[in-house]
Amino acid sequence: MVMSLVTKGRITLKDTIILFDRDFGVSIFTHFRGYDNPVDDAEWLLERNMISKGFILRPVTRNAKDGLWIGEYRNSNSEVVKSEEIYDEKAAKLHRDITLYVSKKMSERDLLEELSIRSLKKIQSSIIQKFKYYTCPSSYFYFKCKEIERVFRALSETYGDQERVYYSEIANDLLRMVKCEDVIICPLRVPNAFERIHNFNRAIRSRGLGELLIISPSFIRVSRKQ
Repeated sequence: MVMSLVTKGRITLKDTIILFDRDFGVSIFTHFRGYDNPVDDAEWLLERNMISKGFILRPVTRNAKDGLWIGEYRNSNSEVVKSEEIYDEKAAKLHRDITLYVSKKMSERDLLEELSIRSLKKIQSSIIQKFKYYTCPSSYFYFKCKEIERVFRALSETYGDQERVYYSEIANDLLRMVKCEDVIICPLRVPNAFERIHNFNRAIRSRGLGELLIISPSFIRVSRKQ
């Protein structure tokens, strides 16, 4: 049963719907023509797309206020299980950004920046606040996750002057230091210690920060880019 927070007055739906899926990422549907009902439109779209669990965003206007309709879904029967309307400042801004994107006044890259889960969680939505990726999207992990730089800086300050550090020590530090509330399985917190270090090394190398040099099967050197 859909639980909805709805204010009085007629709602106006914009013809853009954004699907934010835990496993399949972000999909943007523009020029959408549906049933003029946010739940019916969302469920029609869900039935025709690969989904796991996530939420749908749709720009709406009610009582001259711009905001977002947000619907939560699960893959069972493609049903919207909860919905809400949000008209706070952050929701109004994203409404405007989506409108700019549709009118080709904003690039898709810039819009996707606004659609990062960290940015979206600034909206006072209970649905979005509870959302977590199952596994971290690779594009986010390698290029956007702020934990990578923070943790590498801390490791460099601790071990940067040492020629050899036990790889198990680095692996334990990663498990202890990483603080992320956006994913269920973080590449830096996987059970296998070697995989943890391998994932971290690929991330810091992809950003040109430095690398973890394998000295021997047991030892690593933390090398910062000069």
